[in-house]
Amino acid sequence: MIMPTNENIAGLTSRIELLAPAGRLDALEAVVEAGADAVYLGTKTLNMRQHRKDFHFDEKQLRKAIEYVHDAGRRLYVTVNALIGESELRQAADLIASIDGMGADAIIVHDLATIRLARELGVTTPLHASTMMNVHHHEHAEVLKRLGVSRIITSRDVSLSQIGQIGRLAGIEVECFVHGDMCVAHGGHCNTSGVLFGKSANRGECMKPCRWEYDLVRLDDGQAVGRVGGGHLLALKDLCLIRHIPQIVQAGIHCMKLEGRMRDAAYLRGVVHSYRQAIDAYYECPPSFTLAVEQIESVYRSQVRRMSTLTILGGASHRDVVDTDGRREPLLLSNGHAEPSDIDMGAAIPPQDREAVSCSAQSIELAVCVSGAEAAAAAIDAGADRIYLAAELSQRSGEHWQLQAITDVIDLAHRAGAKVGLRTPRITTDREWAETQWILRELTGAELDFVLVHHLGTLSLAAKLCPSSSIVADVGFNLLNSAAVALLAELGADACCASTEAGLADLADLAACTPLTIEAQVHGPLLGMLIDHCVIALHGSPVGRKDVCRGPCRHVDFGLKDKHGQVRPVIADQHCRNHLLTGCDLGAMQILDRFCRPGIASVRIDGQFYQTDHVLRVTSAYRHRLDQLAGRRLDDDSWRTRWDDAEDLSPRPTNLGPYPRSVVDSATTAHVMRQLHNQREALI
Repeated sequence: MIMPTNENIAGLTSRIELLAPAGRLDALEAVVEAGADAVYLGTKTLNMRQHRKDFHFDEKQLRKAIEYVHDAGRRLYVTVNALIGESELRQAADLIASIDGMGADAIIVHDLATIRLARELGVTTPLHASTMMNVHHHEHAEVLKRLGVSRIITSRDVSLSQIGQIGRLAGIEVECFVHGDMCVAHGGHCNTSGVLFGKSANRGECMKPCRWEYDLVRLDDGQAVGRVGGGHLLALKDLCLIRHIPQIVQAGIHCMKLEGRMRDAAYLRGVVHSYRQAIDAYYECPPSFTLAVEQIESVYRSQVRRMSTLTILGGASHRDVVDTDGRREPLLLSNGHAEPSDIDMGAAIPPQDREAVSCSAQSIELAVCVSGAEAAAAAIDAGADRIYLAAELSQRSGEHWQLQAITDVIDLAHRAGAKVGLRTPRITTDREWAETQWILRELTGAELDFVLVHHLGTLSLAAKLCPSSSIVADVGFNLLNSAAVALLAELGADACCASTEAGLADLADLAACTPLTIEAQVHGPLLGMLIDHCVIALHGSPVGRKDVCRGPCRHVDFGLKDKHGQVRPVIADQHCRNHLLTGCDLGAMQILDRFCRPGIASVRIDGQFYQTDHVLRVTSAYRHRLDQLAGRRLDDDSWRTRWDDAEDLSPRPTNLGPYPRSVVDSATTAHVMRQLHNQREALI
């Protein structure tokens, strides 16, 4: 007998798991009765849905939930998937140990601290990597597997075939979302809410800036390019893949995941029942499978937003995936925010002890990230100690790195006594992974001082290919606690950069305990969201697709203008990903002394989207101020004039970004909503 050789047959010989959410006990009972194989839920703390305190399970309810699910012969997974602050490590350890002791079937984790804590506590409950870990390449999954993770919930931005490939090549279970509300930004790369409000999307407190109304505008004259629908240009439709169960099963996916922990029991019962019937019908006789009319109608009658297959099957246009009219949006927590441009917000931050400032400023280094050789040379001339070469380049600037230019910058920097690092991409699907391997191999022997990495896959790659370079765990790791840093140190990191969302208090807590030295960003554009969806192509392409777009981003600078009139620039990089920036750049000059503390070895100017002249002026100002703090320029206030010159040339106003707030000790959602309401009333 000749056996089939097609690897897709594997999906037909083992049953795929249907995983459903539950935010309350009645929803839990509903999804189990409707046929879910497993249920995932959160406790009252450290999970990714924190706006409603009347949802989720306390310890007593969790025990009851586990008992109920196990009695029904199903599995239960508990989420501990929020970023964890330094002050929350003990709470996280107690929670993980408690869940393990109750006999849950898995813990869904995001922060690397949870992996290290689980190991230290001897936890035997399997760990599943949350989609917030943004796993988009099999080598990232392989590192997590070595750390004890048994399942990957892949990035929401990779295709079905890529998900299956990650599972096969890494030899690990993979899970993907098939239905419900999805985020437009890459997992772990949405900082707008955290920076603007101290309400972190990475901690379950997102104020949903992706659901705001926007106009796409030209930055040169402020004119609107035109409005699509109601202007909800980033608001993804809800995912629905019930018609594509055969492709999901044959891709080698282990688990179909439904989103909706904040949905009511009736909604969840209907959706789970429809998917259960469809899955069972497919396994009963794959060749004759077709959806029953009642399954289709049930799903469509229960839809909240309009539904789409989004990008998971490939080939979708931006107009197919975005619900631009916004009329079906169930909950709008906010709709725009005028960012303060008052750099004197730092007056509310207590001054640091002068003795500590003097001691720490002696050795603190100034790092500058640039996207071209001219800017690198300018930063070196202005006194930068470190030069970071950006991997993600603006299509508008036309800048690009050649190998010779990189080696020339390295030589120039070393002659001046400065060091050079290569900043690898935040996202490394197959294309970027191959290109990163190529550039690191080509630079072997070039005396590269640093390699900056954003996830475990590139950390492992850099450790293998660049053994003589120091590895810096960059902002993609979203570091807020010493346990996560300690795990990165075990894996080969030599230094780290704090989370973009960290307030000054969060940074101080981390610096006091970290096993590695920290770098903190003090100036430059702040990434609000990193997204594959292109709002420029949404307008500029006849069919709303970037693969047939004429590239208006190469000719004009664009931004998104919200209801308050705040404009946030959109930078399209060489991979056509959109970098949505905040409306104001970070400018921490007035509180620079607060960064001169033990544990912080360097401060960073992110100049990768700046013109050369501005890189020169900003670097010079910060160099002079650091020298004054270190006692090398006594009674020299020339930094103030240099700072004023830099501000005059700045493409945007500056403020203190996340530093006046704390994402670990954030204001309540109600308080932030009242502030936004008052702001709106003042504008009216």
